[in-house]
Amino acid sequence: MKISTVLCGVLLMAGAWTTPLRADNYPERPIRMIVAWAAGGGTDIAARTVAKHLSKKLNVPIVVDNRAGASGMIGTEQVAGSPPDGYVIQYTVADSHSVNPHLFPNIRYDAIRDFVPVAVVGYNPCTLVVNAQRPIQTLEDLVAAAKSRPNELTFATWGIGSGGHVRMAALMDAAGIQFIHVPYKGSGPALTAVAGGEVDAMIVPSGMAKQQADAGRVRMLAIDTVDRYQTVPEVKTYKELGFDLNLRFWNAIFAPKGTPQAIADKLNKALNAALDDPEAKADLDRIGLVRLEIGDRGPAAAKSYLDAEYGRWGKVIAGANIRME
Repeated sequence: MKISTVLCGVLLMAGAWTTPLRADNYPERPIRMIVAWAAGGGTDIAARTVAKHLSKKLNVPIVVDNRAGASGMIGTEQVAGSPPDGYVIQYTVADSHSVNPHLFPNIRYDAIRDFVPVAVVGYNPCTLVVNAQRPIQTLEDLVAAAKSRPNELTFATWGIGSGGHVRMAALMDAAGIQFIHVPYKGSGPALTAVAGGEVDAMIVPSGMAKQQADAGRVRMLAIDTVDRYQTVPEVKTYKELGFDLNLRFWNAIFAPKGTPQAIADKLNKALNAALDDPEAKADLDRIGLVRLEIGDRGPAAAKSYLDAEYGRWGKVIAGANIRME
């Protein structure tokens, strides 16, 4: 009995010393960054850019592993079930944690309980556009047209429950208007439909909007940045136009539930330091990713922000009665 007691004490002491030691030595081998979206897409490009700079700061390779499918749920489930040792992390966007849980009744992860938020990275600015041939010059014109012709104007998206759909639902609610939703298989075909006059409007990433606007096919009415965006400085923000409206979709990094706080802290500090570097800032500008400075930028601030985003977008989705089977 005494021997067993001594052994238990030794094992407990060993465990107590082992966890901090692992955190102090972390990372000692490559880190796998799961991206629940296809290679070559916007989220993948952002993840690879962030991984490149974080890898330099941590002095270990960060391998991006694309696990696409089911609107980001396949890769996210894999992260939720991974060992909480800091060697599997997730780079993702609002869809997987703030949107999907409210859309899919049989989702197999808990966005709040199954993950440790590491850091909020930023967001991709999106712009409200209309077909350039329509007699709509401003957001005020669009709202007036929608109110005078209820349920006649149309908006395009890249799918039911997509970022474009949910953002437009929030805008319609704020403005007290209603459009007819026309979903397409991809943001490219959706924007082509607006440019060609098949659909009246849509909310689309600003880089794509600018290309079509420069060609004279669409007109840009508003942007979801906090301040004017350098890529399209002529486009006013929703706040400037009288709308207290936040349509920004975050990019963030998570680790599996149970990841030691010391490891989350180390990842967070390394990420912030990496992205503060001028070369990293230039890369983020190039791909159209705007940093979000949340509180002190630490994991606790990230959790508070992401929990609030979960609730905020949940209310939008419920209010618009958007559901996926």
